[in-house]
Amino acid sequence: MKANETTLRDLISRDHQFLVPLYQRPYAWEREQLGRLWSDIERQADGLRKGEDAGHFLGSVVLAPAFDNAPGHSRWLVVDGQQRLTTLLLALCALRDYQAAEDPLHRDRINDLHLLNKYKSGDMRYRLLPTQVDREAFKACVEDLPYGGTDSRVGSAYQFFRDRLRQVDDPADPHDITRVEEVVLDRLTLVQIVVEKDDNAFRIFESINNTGMRLSQVDLIRNHVFMHLPTRDQYVYDTYWRPMHELLGAKGMDQLMYLTLVLELGDDAQYNDTYRGHQEILAAAAADGEAKEERVTRYVKDLARRSRYLHRILNPEKDGEIEERLRFLIDWKGSTAYPLVMRLLELADDGQASDDEVGETLRYIESFLVRRLVAGVATGNLNRIFMRLTRDLTGDEPVADTVRTALSSARLYWSSDEQFRRDIRQRAFYWQGRTAQQKLVLRRLEEAYGSKEPVDVSDKEITIEHVLPQSPTAEWLEQLVSEGDAELAHKELVHTLGNLTLSGYNSELGNMSFARKRDFLARSGLTMNQEIARQERWGRAEILARADALADWAIEIWPSPVDVGPAGPSRDWSLLHAALSALPPGTWTTYGDLAELTGSHARPVAAHLASREVLNAHRVLSAPGSVSSGFHWPDENDDRDVHDVLRAEGIKLDESGKADPTQRVSARELAELLGLPGAEDLSEADLSAVDLEDSDEWERRFFQQLGEASGPQVAGAVSRVLDHWRARGGEVQFGRSAGASCAPIVRRGGDQLHAFRFYADSVSVPFGTLKKREPFKDPALREELRQLLNASPGVDIPAAKLELYPSFKATLLANEAVWDVVVGCLDWFAAQVEVE
Repeated sequence: MKANETTLRDLISRDHQFLVPLYQRPYAWEREQLGRLWSDIERQADGLRKGEDAGHFLGSVVLAPAFDNAPGHSRWLVVDGQQRLTTLLLALCALRDYQAAEDPLHRDRINDLHLLNKYKSGDMRYRLLPTQVDREAFKACVEDLPYGGTDSRVGSAYQFFRDRLRQVDDPADPHDITRVEEVVLDRLTLVQIVVEKDDNAFRIFESINNTGMRLSQVDLIRNHVFMHLPTRDQYVYDTYWRPMHELLGAKGMDQLMYLTLVLELGDDAQYNDTYRGHQEILAAAAADGEAKEERVTRYVKDLARRSRYLHRILNPEKDGEIEERLRFLIDWKGSTAYPLVMRLLELADDGQASDDEVGETLRYIESFLVRRLVAGVATGNLNRIFMRLTRDLTGDEPVADTVRTALSSARLYWSSDEQFRRDIRQRAFYWQGRTAQQKLVLRRLEEAYGSKEPVDVSDKEITIEHVLPQSPTAEWLEQLVSEGDAELAHKELVHTLGNLTLSGYNSELGNMSFARKRDFLARSGLTMNQEIARQERWGRAEILARADALADWAIEIWPSPVDVGPAGPSRDWSLLHAALSALPPGTWTTYGDLAELTGSHARPVAAHLASREVLNAHRVLSAPGSVSSGFHWPDENDDRDVHDVLRAEGIKLDESGKADPTQRVSARELAELLGLPGAEDLSEADLSAVDLEDSDEWERRFFQQLGEASGPQVAGAVSRVLDHWRARGGEVQFGRSAGASCAPIVRRGGDQLHAFRFYADSVSVPFGTLKKREPFKDPALREELRQLLNASPGVDIPAAKLELYPSFKATLLANEAVWDVVVGCLDWFAAQVEVE
């Protein structure tokens, strides 16, 4: 076995071919893994911009010679590391295509140097050949060709990198994309382990991955510190280090080391390089000859002093404005602001800021976070914003004014009062930030009403209630008809702040009529609920009036920035762009779905997409699945037929040009892809609301709608599925929304899981819910369920929907072969849960 450190450039620089064996699992990286890699790439690119020389260790690649390996025919099996190797080459494909849009020479340069063996033919032409499942999709990315397959995640990974490149491309910086390419090729280090023919490749792989315990960065720092204290080690340990460790614990110590690095270095600090950063601080402290131990002791003493600030942040026990604001940050999970708060407490301890100034500054920080949340501004750069400000906060000027002015920069999107009011009226607040953050905003508003009843946002019984329900009954829709298009009014209003409140009765309220909801709300101890209960009806006028009242309170609670101007920032389309970038290959969405997601309307969405080049904009169709009559490519010289492009990308079109509805990604699924709160709740919106005594009524209603929509034969088939499930001891729940539904459920702990949800015209598979619950967090189990289902005639669920809510037509259940598969899947599903 030979091992050496290398880079991607060196690894793929020769005319080798890396072959992923057929027994390896398919490409499996999802947005979570891709996001972590991209964060590392961004940090390294930023370091490159600053002239830093550090790299980032990515992992190992274990290679074994292929059976036909020979001079002039160099092929290597990728025993370990195929996921990261495939990902890096997909990133190169995205870099090539993004840069080639401006200069076509980049295409040949990256192809010839990194992706293709120019003088080989057939499959030997490719420097990497993934498993058979992913091979065609990967080759299509390398060749920059559309790919219509649905069984690989390769296309989604490629689109992820295309979108991230668009986001980081700064028109004022001509070298930003070049730096990203350099990072991918030269600054992500790998350990290349070459196994000889006689070595046991898998035993080596196992020893690399499964043995040994890594030291934490705190362990490394501690060892390094006491190496420099040969005569004072016991004193420093007993006086400073042990009390500090006892105060914070292991997790707190890890936070302290990183926060200290930020206080010293500002936005140059990198979490993954915490140990290296402290080494440099210690090297400077220890460079003074005889005074070395004294200076290292002072370094540890400073750590101990800062540990008290962090303890106060993490455990705000006293009363007062500072502690109240700190508790808000903890509940908000606003750790990105901790460096700035540490600096504030440090300045107060040094007498450079009063407690009143610190409290006022924390109020501005809270307002900055809340107003950006309500505006739907992405949070990805918050860490950098606060890190940069931490270093600039010296105490020479009043701290509250300094922080407020710095955060008021127009590019940071701290909205004006006018924009804040508009966002409260129009934005889909339910899909912004975390659920706990939404509850905090509502709690602050409740407190503004003068309520004396405390609201514990960590209490799982306290949930966010939609007064106008997410799944409206016919009675609710009839109430909205007087205001125009009822369904459109529902989409525009349902997730806005004016329609949301806090409740402990969420499962009971469901989508019951407003007259019945009023009774519950009137008995609530929350003043805001009592205000709602005083209304005679609940429609557009009432929701907007409440939004305006909440906006008045919100403007008083959360102060505005300094002089951002009357109009505030223009509409931020970043959520729409992110949604389209996340759209899986072989799927489509509608203008209405995007409007519902962003709190806009279909017309401005269409106008925006028509006015600029947006990734995957051609896969946004009208509600029936047709290409908009006004569609045109951004490039006026592009004469491709969009229908041909859609077909080539795997979207099935019927004779009239309408897309297959099973390939549509709904607003709820887009929210799920982006990790927005409420997406899972929507999938379960009304199942838990059914009272047992009413179940017969809802069951009759379900089968009536099913028979009308799909015919008596299908209704009989579903009835037999439910009989089978009940006979094995299973439970069935029926929904109460206007569109009736039912689901055979399995209870596991506090969760209820279901493999299918039957509607009048379709059968939904809730992968989006299952991926958050054991044992189906394992994508291999979800993939197994998908493959079992796809054995049914007429069912073709794409792999791209393993995180979403795919469906197939209910009429297929009339086919006995499909019925057998569905029943078999239910038995398999129950067995997986029971095994756990």
